[in-house]
Amino acid sequence: MRRTRVAAVVAVAALAAGCGTDARAETVHAGREIRGQLELLRLVVTADRAAVPPVPSLSVTVRDAADELGAAGQDVGELTDDRARAALASITDRAVAVAHRLDDGLGDGTDDGLDRIDAELQGLIGELARWGVTS
Repeated sequence: MRRTRVAAVVAVAALAAGCGTDARAETVHAGREIRGQLELLRLVVTADRAAVPPVPSLSVTVRDAADELGAAGQDVGELTDDRARAALASITDRAVAVAHRLDDGLGDGTDDGLDRIDAELQGLIGELARWGVTS
């Protein structure tokens, strides 16, 4: 009987330890959602204008990405690592702003500023990489 109790206590302790949160894993998971949307925006920016769908279709894609980034930013609020939470929240805030600028730029019918937007997106992806979020 005593061995059964000891085994049960050990099993419960192992289960409880396994259920703990891994801050790094949380950060990488949240960051991957953000990175996916940033990569999508990069595809819009770097696409061959002659081969891509008309601007309204691209604009919908960009707006959807901005919405997804906003949702990911809210999810970041649940991270247990304070530094990671602040960093990823900052990245998503800036990414949403870049997405809105991209949407505005698509609407004006020119490619002005796309190189700058691409550089900003690459910079945000680089910041995520420093937090361990790679492709």
